[in-house]
Amino acid sequence: MRWKREGQDVTNWYLSTFSELLFEIESHLKSYLGGQPHIAPLFWEMVDYHFGWDRAGSSGDAPNLGGKRIRPLLLLLVARAVAGRSNHALPAALAIEMIHNFTLIHDDVMDESTERRHRTTLWKRWSTAQAINAGDGLYALGMGAMLRLRRHGVPADKTIAAMDLLLAACRATVEGQMLDISFEQRTDVTPDEYLTMIAGKSGALIEASARIGALLSSDDPAVIDAYGDFGLSLGLAFQIWDDYLGVWGEAARMGKSATSDIEGRKKSYPVLLAFQDAPADVQARLHSIYAQPEIAPADVEEVYDALEQVDAQQKTRDLIEVNFQRALAALDSADTDNESQRALRDLALFLVERAY
Repeated sequence: MRWKREGQDVTNWYLSTFSELLFEIESHLKSYLGGQPHIAPLFWEMVDYHFGWDRAGSSGDAPNLGGKRIRPLLLLLVARAVAGRSNHALPAALAIEMIHNFTLIHDDVMDESTERRHRTTLWKRWSTAQAINAGDGLYALGMGAMLRLRRHGVPADKTIAAMDLLLAACRATVEGQMLDISFEQRTDVTPDEYLTMIAGKSGALIEASARIGALLSSDDPAVIDAYGDFGLSLGLAFQIWDDYLGVWGEAARMGKSATSDIEGRKKSYPVLLAFQDAPADVQARLHSIYAQPEIAPADVEEVYDALEQVDAQQKTRDLIEVNFQRALAALDSADTDNESQRALRDLALFLVERAY
């Protein structure tokens, strides 16, 4: 697996290749939120801040995105691949993006993260209570957006089915997050348990994005399942790559310290490999380090040494490749060949080669 456009920055490629759809997502998202009754000014100030719309010169153009908008883009590309159009699925794309951002806001509260996208997080700037309110508000707005499918000619039964998929993904995300938090108190978490956790916390919304895009565009269960399977495998590869970046990524590109996942005692896939496969004395030392309330710089170096001993870097990349190939196989099983289908393959590659 290698970025096929050697010498080209993958982020610039992403923004230029998908500029039309990204602009459409951004402009409609701003229009939908702007058209709501504004009763509590603080809520809308926080929403604008979270989406990056408060910044000078931010007009909603794709290069000014306050986030990658991967999930709505995925949903619309699937709709185009299956039906040759995507306008009918736009409300669902907006819904999935608002629900995703609801999870980010709450995740920052639970993790006590102080930065997201190079900016102070909502809870840190306005308080935990108001951040929770802002997240809850986006959740409600996301569900309301999904119901607008009816205005785009989507039959009631399809609208209800799409809502059912989104609610199931929300539940899976919550359960995954609960598992993730519970792992912080455990020293016996296995890599397999971790994969179960990320299938919910990270994979569910990406799977739902692809599955909903297909559901709104086809009545063939095999086609819908093919795109759903594509989304789930891609979601796993996406999150494991995120774990890779959290240990070996470039700090300046990610908007956080390159060692923040280790300093935060996050039991990501590479670390769990060391807990499972390192020599007994090294495992004992890792347990001791991760039992501390804070991990000192010298301890961080010990963790990196343990990761090197078990070849965690290569094993993590190998697992990304396995899930990436499963995603492509599922995509191929949809038996579709058009420009949007090829764009989905390119998007999948971007998601496992991005630097942020």
